[in-house]
Amino acid sequence: MQQPSFDFYEGLNQRKNDAIPEAIAHYEKALNSGNASMSAAAAAELMSLHFSGAELSPATMSRIRQKADGSWAAALEVTDSQGKIANREKALALLLNGEYRLPDESARYVLHQWRDESGSGALTDAESAAINGRLAVSRSRYNEAIIFFRITIQDSPELFFRHPDLIGDLGRSFQYTATGTEGINLLVDWEKNFAEMAEAVPEYNESLVRHRLLFFAARIARQRGIPNIELFEKALLLIPADETQSEQTDACIWYILDSSLARGTDTLIRYVETYASAWNDDSYFLDVMDKLARELVLQRQWEKVLYVYSLLKNRSGVVTAKYAWLIGKAIEAGLFSPRGGVADSLPEEAAKSFIRIAYNANGALYYHVLSAELLGEPFLYPADKSQADVLPSLDGKSDSLLFLQGFFENDASGFALSYIRAAEASLPPEELYFLARALGEAGLHQESMQLVSRYIGRGAYQAQRHDLELLYPRPFRELVEQYAEETGIDPAVLFALIRTESAFNSAVVSRAGAIGLTQLMPATAEETTARIRRMGGPDYALEAIDDEFPGAYLRNPAVNIHIGASYLAHLNGRMGDQLLALLAYNGGMSRIRRWHRNASLPPELFLETIEFPETRNYGRSVTAAAAMYRELYY
Repeated sequence: MQQPSFDFYEGLNQRKNDAIPEAIAHYEKALNSGNASMSAAAAAELMSLHFSGAELSPATMSRIRQKADGSWAAALEVTDSQGKIANREKALALLLNGEYRLPDESARYVLHQWRDESGSGALTDAESAAINGRLAVSRSRYNEAIIFFRITIQDSPELFFRHPDLIGDLGRSFQYTATGTEGINLLVDWEKNFAEMAEAVPEYNESLVRHRLLFFAARIARQRGIPNIELFEKALLLIPADETQSEQTDACIWYILDSSLARGTDTLIRYVETYASAWNDDSYFLDVMDKLARELVLQRQWEKVLYVYSLLKNRSGVVTAKYAWLIGKAIEAGLFSPRGGVADSLPEEAAKSFIRIAYNANGALYYHVLSAELLGEPFLYPADKSQADVLPSLDGKSDSLLFLQGFFENDASGFALSYIRAAEASLPPEELYFLARALGEAGLHQESMQLVSRYIGRGAYQAQRHDLELLYPRPFRELVEQYAEETGIDPAVLFALIRTESAFNSAVVSRAGAIGLTQLMPATAEETTARIRRMGGPDYALEAIDDEFPGAYLRNPAVNIHIGASYLAHLNGRMGDQLLALLAYNGGMSRIRRWHRNASLPPELFLETIEFPETRNYGRSVTAAAAMYRELYY
């Protein structure tokens, strides 16, 4: 392990200031670093500058070839020392069907070098059109992409078979343009006449190509409002056995389930019967199973909820937890008396048996919280409260971690995130903890929480208290606790609300115009400000007089938290229930009152019937986060 020097980070700052010669000098020093991660990053930065027109010495270019890794190593492998294409097939694969795909700068470098060539090694019109099509797709310019892809379809359709990633780009281009059924007809015809089409391709993966042709034909049909579940089912049978098999399987099954809901809940349930045992990642299906549950709860079809649970009971994920909790809560509320299986149990015992299943499920934080309360069980999820919290050791850090920590130690934290994301998969959770902590200390709370969420979700990793404290941090602690006490709000709930609304970013403004930590709409803030003033509090309207723009005063953390806490306290009083108040905070008091009155259900079951997924998920997120804050700190 080699401690990195400051040169690489200084090079980033110099480049940001357009001091290119100075940046190159620093990168060249960093290129010779004994820290492998730093030298590779310096090689990438130098190649980026070279691609932008900077002159580099032959000696520097030689060192870059030795030190580069990842996408730049792949790009330099297909070009010679003069920058000319040295391996035509590898270059074409890199541009049309590779891990380092366009618009990655290294891939664009290869394309730039290739376009300068002539003769037998030059790009054909069909190849150039395919590459331009991919570039257009990467920029979401689908109409432009279709124009290019039609040239390739006309001149060299076999390119789509040789480079299957192109099929995905072609399919998305048809899907998001007004091209009628052209794309469906083309892809289905290619699959039908696969043997004839593949004659011109020396090497191809038949199952992969046929799967993608049918999968994207089905997606286009769905976009046109003519869902073809049978196409998705045919595509499912053709998924090749490789490292992406589970992801592709889940994608196909999700489309089958989601498309079937338009035919009614009974149809969707029949498809769940068929595919529940075949899907891999429960969380992938939470949205479609959430839609199904909403319809069943609205219609009071508890027997069907129980039947869906029976199809899922051998799983232990969030979807199973959801349905088990719904059944348990319905029994507990006297809304449902199951027949068979648990019929011999008293209602209270039957309810608890289902609620305990939700309590023990994996990854179901919201339902774990509710179940723990109903069962009177201890709560700390996912860490075992009985275990000692052991911080990762500072000894034996990898080169990669030392390099990434250097961003925060050398006034370059603003550049760190993309490098962390690039290295994340290769680092163990114990090292990612230090990076998440550094992000939080730099004020990048959302990025810190997202990183923790990803690494604690890995395999068998068991989160500990120090992980959870990063996942549920307490920025602005003095202000939150002060105004929570003044307004009678549980500080855990106020922290959870701010975490969910803004991820502790005081400057954030939503598309709808909500501002600051508690995401206040200016009209709501004005009304609440008047209420605070009438109760003898400060007159925040005076602060708004000199605002640069309407609502700018709401970016002040102290002002925003006070007004947000006061508004939530007002809703608590009007709604008479904490969960209903939170739902009203997101969805509006009048609307939530009307829906709740019409649903005539306990608040937790009512939440499951709310029409808007955003409001349903909001209620779950804040409730679960509040439980975590309460357990960790209060």
